[in-house]
Amino acid sequence: MTAAGLPGPGEHLVAVVAHPDDAELLCYGTLRLARQAGAAVTVVTVTHGANGVSIADADAGQRLGEDERAGEAREAWAGTGVGTVFLSMADGTLVADHSLISAVERELSRLECTVLITHSTEADNDHQDHTAVGRAAANAATRVPTCHTVLHGEPHAPRSVFSPTVLVDITDLLDDKVLALKVHESQSGRWYLGEDYTRHRAAQAGWRLRPTAAADGRAYEAFATSLLTLTFTPQGEDTLS
Repeated sequence: MTAAGLPGPGEHLVAVVAHPDDAELLCYGTLRLARQAGAAVTVVTVTHGANGVSIADADAGQRLGEDERAGEAREAWAGTGVGTVFLSMADGTLVADHSLISAVERELSRLECTVLITHSTEADNDHQDHTAVGRAAANAATRVPTCHTVLHGEPHAPRSVFSPTVLVDITDLLDDKVLALKVHESQSGRWYLGEDYTRHRAAQAGWRLRPTAAADGRAYEAFATSLLTLTFTPQGEDTLS
């Protein structure tokens, strides 16, 4: 990693998420910054998200095609240099079993992932797909020898328990994150995709861990970590790798 802690040249940051729009929610700014620092960056989305309609909308006859939400995700990442992979499993049905773990492990190995970002495994009231993917990805990463760091993004589930230990300053990319979330028109009206919530969440992590910076208007994406490998360069400069 670079001296600032972000993956740089020779690294491959992979975000493994459950649904189209999850990577934008969890780590849009972090992925953009890593790409700007010279790392390869890929979003692996496990499901097609076609079941992502409310009960009321479904009862009213609303349906989503299996490619519709993937198209929104591709548009959200267009022009950023961030790659996208879609495993196209059915959403709402995921469990962290052999099939899911193996599918994720295959992608992490193929991409030679060095840094993994995925969902929290601790938020018991989060979406069941998020929990399953977080557990499957963390499990799979233990068998990927190139993977030296695992970060779990902040869940948006109400009343979820989350204690971040890592902050990434995304102040300069917060406006772009808001725009990327707006691209997901099939999910319009969901409070967690709205601009007010996005800006609030980017501020609250700072107020909790770096209040002086938050008072200066800095915005963050927050992560917990289950694996962080520290190395020290011969020049004596501390880096993360």
